[in-house]
Amino acid sequence: MTMPGFSESSSKSVVVVGAGGNIGSHLVSHLGRMAGIGRITLVDRDVYETANLVTQNITLSEVGRRKAVVQARRLRRIRSSLAIVWMADEVEHVPLGLLRCDVILACLDSRRARQYVNQAAWRLGVPWIDAGVEGSGLLARVNVYVPGPDSPCLECAWDQRDYETLEQTYPCSGMVVDEPAPSNSPSSLGALAASLQAIECEKMLRGETDRAAIGRQVLVDSSHHKLYVTAFRRTGCCRSAGHEVWRIEKLNHSPDEITIGQVLELYAGAAARNGAPGLRVDGKPFVRKLTCTGCGGSKRLLRLEASLRPVERRCARCGQAMVAAGFDVIERLDAITLPKWAFSRSLRSIGLRPGDVLSIGDASGETHVEIGGDRT
Repeated sequence: MTMPGFSESSSKSVVVVGAGGNIGSHLVSHLGRMAGIGRITLVDRDVYETANLVTQNITLSEVGRRKAVVQARRLRRIRSSLAIVWMADEVEHVPLGLLRCDVILACLDSRRARQYVNQAAWRLGVPWIDAGVEGSGLLARVNVYVPGPDSPCLECAWDQRDYETLEQTYPCSGMVVDEPAPSNSPSSLGALAASLQAIECEKMLRGETDRAAIGRQVLVDSSHHKLYVTAFRRTGCCRSAGHEVWRIEKLNHSPDEITIGQVLELYAGAAARNGAPGLRVDGKPFVRKLTCTGCGGSKRLLRLEASLRPVERRCARCGQAMVAAGFDVIERLDAITLPKWAFSRSLRSIGLRPGDVLSIGDASGETHVEIGGDRT
C-alpha cells in the first residue's frame, strides 16, 4: 500500500549525522514525511539521558536508549516503506562509502566532527547542509555546501581561532579533551534550525538549486526577528585537505575475500608510478602496537585505529588504558616496509569494512577504491 503523498519510486537518499540531538531529533521526522526520499541513514554515537527531555524531541520511555535506534523506530512509525540504516558510532569511524547519498545533513556540536563531514562530502562529491544553534542569542542557522574545485567549503571561512578551538583527541585512547558541552538550547530553537535544514534539503533533492542557499549561510535571529544571509567564497588559504572530488572505483570483493597483497598487486600497475605502492584510509591511521599506561605491557597488532573495540583499548592484566603513540601509529601501509606475513592478511583482519575507501599508490598519485560487500 502506498501512503498518500508518497511514491513507491522514491529514490533519493540522505544521511543524518547527529541524528538524535537538539536539531537532529526534530529533523528526522521532517525527513520521514518528505516525498522523494526512499533511504535514510542515521549516525549518532550517544544514548538519551533524562536531561535531553528538555531540549530534544523524545519521550520519557526513550531515555537510556541509543539515539540512532530511537530515531530509526520513529521513522518506521511514520513510513514503514522507508529503507533505514542506523549506526551508533562517531561519524569519523563510519566507512566513507556509507556516507554516499544525495544530501548529507549535519546536526553536530563538535567542530572536529563537522570538519570531518566537510572533507567526506568533498571526497564523495555530495552536497551537505550544516545546521547549528546558539542558545543565548536565540540564533538558528544553516549553511549549504556543494563540492567543487571553486566552491567554498566549511574551512574556507575558518581563521586561526577556529583551528585553535578544535577538540583534541589522544590517538587510540578514545579520550577527547575540550569536547564541547552538550547544547542547552531550547527545544524550539533546535526545531527551528531543523525546519530550515529540511527546507533546504528538499530544494536540493528536487533540483531547485537556483532557490537553495548554496555557498551561503541563512541565520535567523529570533530575539530580534531578523534574518541574515551571508555569502561565502573559495579562499586560496583554506586548510582543508584539498577541494578535489575523488573518482572512486568499486572493488568487487568483500574485506574477507581479498588480502593486502592482492589489493596492492591489483592496483600497483595503475597507482605505483615511482617506487613501491602503499595503501591508506584517508584520515584514519593504522596501529602497530598498543602499550598499557598502567603496567607498561604491550601487544603488537596491525589494525585500523577506528576499528579497535573498547575491550581492546583496556589492558587485560591491569585494566588500564592501552594507547599507541609515535611510531606505533602510521598513516600508510607501504609495500616496501610491510612484514611478509602482512601481505596474506585479509582486509577484514586489519579492521577494514565494506564501504571503506582505500587510497592506493604513492606521493605521485593514488587510485581510490571502495571495498565491496554487504554494508547493512
